[in-house]
Amino acid sequence: MQIPDPRQRIGVINALRAFAALAVAWGHFVGGQGKYLGLSGKYGYLGVDIFFVISGFVIPWSLYRSQYVLRDYPKFLLKRNVRLYPPYLASIAITILATNFVLVPVFHVPHMTVTGRDLLLHLGYLNDLLHVPWVNIAYWTLAIEFQWYLLVGLALPLFAGKGNLLRFVGASAMIALFFAFPHNNRLIFHHLPVFLIGVFVFQYRARLIGLGEMLGLIAVVCFAIHRPLGWIVTVVAVATGLLIALSTFHSHAMDRVGDVSYSLYLIHLPIGVGVIGCLSHWLPYASRYIGLLDVIGVAASAWAAWILYQIIEKPSQNMSSAIRFTHRKPPPASQAVAAVGAD
Repeated sequence: MQIPDPRQRIGVINALRAFAALAVAWGHFVGGQGKYLGLSGKYGYLGVDIFFVISGFVIPWSLYRSQYVLRDYPKFLLKRNVRLYPPYLASIAITILATNFVLVPVFHVPHMTVTGRDLLLHLGYLNDLLHVPWVNIAYWTLAIEFQWYLLVGLALPLFAGKGNLLRFVGASAMIALFFAFPHNNRLIFHHLPVFLIGVFVFQYRARLIGLGEMLGLIAVVCFAIHRPLGWIVTVVAVATGLLIALSTFHSHAMDRVGDVSYSLYLIHLPIGVGVIGCLSHWLPYASRYIGLLDVIGVAASAWAAWILYQIIEKPSQNMSSAIRFTHRKPPPASQAVAAVGAD
């Protein structure tokens, strides 16, 4: 099989990450703040679907470049957990502290109490399955992503198969699972077609299929899912996939935001809501310029995310990259740079 150049960088991915994280944050901050502000963030939730398409592309792409085989599955899961758990755990602590020491004194809301069982459920991303509230409502998407990692590590031999039949079986199985479990949006099955668009882009980028075949597969998925998921999710997912497949856009500014997008997603609620809430409580006539306070909340969240990235996320990323699939020789040092920062 032909392995893509590991040095190849797809610049638009970080821009999409940045846009998605900012859209989600803005949607959370302006919700319920009046007609026009509320409308500006009405579709911020679609940032989640952008993240899902990116993950549908990046994870198979990264594994394919690494010449992944099924016996690498445990090490693959280890790499993902080393990469993602430390910032996640730090964000849980930040959320609890911000709630109990900022929001409770200012707004007299109930204290957040977290039991050992609650923490264990968070570690396994099991809260929705057992109907236990998340410490941070944004965490539900992390559970979907984790389920995707469990699935894609097993399904990659189908997605990256040399023959059309294998790839057809893989895609058909994903669509069948979607229709078998269509209503629970807290399980990966409900979101599989969105991830699958990213998989088709991976197959195109890896030269397993041609452009016409990629577009045809995406069209078939759109026809199958536009009613269950809605046209707006379908359009956003397709647009994201096509940008990854075809765009050469690159922005250094968006790169910087994209680098911290995971940390920003994790802590935008405790930091941003805390900042906006305190300023609106302390400043006179705050309702007249609440939009400005929302912008300050986004900026504060981004600044805090940069700190979290530097102190915790980046070292975790480096530790994850140091874990290699040991049954093959490592690539030359000049080719060891990750193409999209997924490792």
